Amino acid sequence: MPLNDSSFSNVCMIAVKHSAVDRVSVNRELVESVTYDIIIRGGHVIDPSQSLSAVRDVAIRSGQIAAVAEQVDDGEAAHTIDARGLYVMPGLIDLHMHGYTHSPYGLDPDSLCAAGGVTTMLDAGTAGSYNFEAFRRDGIDACQTHMLALVNLSCIGLIAANLGELLDRRYADPEGVIATLRRHADVAVGVKIRAGAHIIGKGQQGWDNLRDAIRAARDSGTWLMVHIGECPMSIPELCDVLAPGDCITHCFKGGSTRVTDDDGRIFSAVRAAAERGVVFDVGHGFGSFQWEVAEAAIEQGFEPTTISTDLHTKNVHGPVYDMPTTMSKFLLLGVPLERVIEMSTTRPAKVLGREDQIGTLRAGTVADVAVLEKHTGAFLLADSYGQARISSELLTAAATVRRGQILPGGGGLRMRHVAGTAGLE
Repeated sequence: MPLNDSSFSNVCMIAVKHSAVDRVSVNRELVESVTYDIIIRGGHVIDPSQSLSAVRDVAIRSGQIAAVAEQVDDGEAAHTIDARGLYVMPGLIDLHMHGYTHSPYGLDPDSLCAAGGVTTMLDAGTAGSYNFEAFRRDGIDACQTHMLALVNLSCIGLIAANLGELLDRRYADPEGVIATLRRHADVAVGVKIRAGAHIIGKGQQGWDNLRDAIRAARDSGTWLMVHIGECPMSIPELCDVLAPGDCITHCFKGGSTRVTDDDGRIFSAVRAAAERGVVFDVGHGFGSFQWEVAEAAIEQGFEPTTISTDLHTKNVHGPVYDMPTTMSKFLLLGVPLERVIEMSTTRPAKVLGREDQIGTLRAGTVADVAVLEKHTGAFLLADSYGQARISSELLTAAATVRRGQILPGGGGLRMRHVAGTAGLE
């Protein structure tokens, strides 16, 4: 209810600076009459799960979405976020990152959550059967971010990834993967293999490792994510052995094994795989996103199923930075904002089989919300091959709500590289 003069004297309203603008007002002393914990007011709400793209208020109570309406006015809130001129959407879902900090690649999930608007993260096989227990204890269960994980076919995961975790077949542990998935079914959701010849071996050895990974996914009743790049099999051959629900990540990688042929055309086997339900995930990474491949694919009507970062220690300060920066690259490639958000919320939620819980702002679901700001100007965005393009738009996180809590922190200046004229001819 509105505060009168007497109640106002007991409730001090302060402005909290958030993402370079004063946008959050906070009641220092909560009054018993508050109806909601948080109201996000006046933002452009985009929720593909409800085919919604309009200015709305979002109300949050007890860690859940309470209402999405043109105006929420039946009560006061402990916290109000003024989202006018900003985009409000379900918390972003990063389907490929590395969050096991005991490995050389792992990043702290919680700092990424606040800075990038990502409330659910899938660790893409940093741990294997031998170290998954430690990952769960010290990482998954210890962080505020909603963490899920794939289990690497290699029993040691990526602890010694620079040596090729499956060049020695003795490290392949399909039975251990199956047991791990069954033991940790609430957080371990699938199998991961990095299918480069320099990682799994050439010829028959490479195929044997891939078939072990496929068997582990099938026998566990889960799905397989395959990292592509310099593979011992062709992309059409790989597509032919994958089932609906399986995933090819790094789908716009350059190099010798791409989703496009030597003429830049999408392989017919790639289209057929997508049509039968194989997921094609971006997995940008340090060496796995090339402008020309992505551009050619999109021009031919082949969009990725999901946008993800492959964030790890070697790319968090460029060229990837975070999920909103990666999403901005697809705006530059001509993908409409609503579809970019769908690829970053609704679709990955479906891949994970959790679309009734995450990737949505439906009333009664967990209150995971991303508030993004779209900047206009001239920004340099780089692929994984040192090639920069100039974009007129850049998305950054202005606020992140995880399980009904406003997280401290937000987007920053690290990814804002304003384009000049020098060196761009």
